[in-house]
Amino acid sequence: MALDKKKLFIVVPVALVVLFILAQLTRVWWYRGYSKGSRTGVVRKVSIKGPPYCKYLSGELALQGGQPGQPPEIWEFSIEGADDETNPLVVNLKLAEKSGERVTLTYRQDLHSLFRCTPSEYFVNNLEK
Repeated sequence: MALDKKKLFIVVPVALVVLFILAQLTRVWWYRGYSKGSRTGVVRKVSIKGPPYCKYLSGELALQGGQPGQPPEIWEFSIEGADDETNPLVVNLKLAEKSGERVTLTYRQDLHSLFRCTPSEYFVNNLEK
């Protein structure tokens, strides 16, 4: 009987930890791609940020204001896998920033992510001119 209590003291905490991890993984899966859409504006800034172990591309899109003279709304976004300078999306974003043209960015919104380097929850996956 004493051996069964020892096993119980080991199995219960391990089972609780496994249950917690499964719940968190389900939560991340549930909120990935929570919202999808597009935004049109002028790419204002493109930069690679973050510590050496976690680089990400941060960008800003200036959205056109509703009223004349109204300051533009700034929308911040990221790109997954931005450490690759040859990524066609990164190249096109940098060209759009240089030209100052209006572009439409298609994005995916991920809510409540646990392991994300970027402060933005918006991830751009396509650019249309």
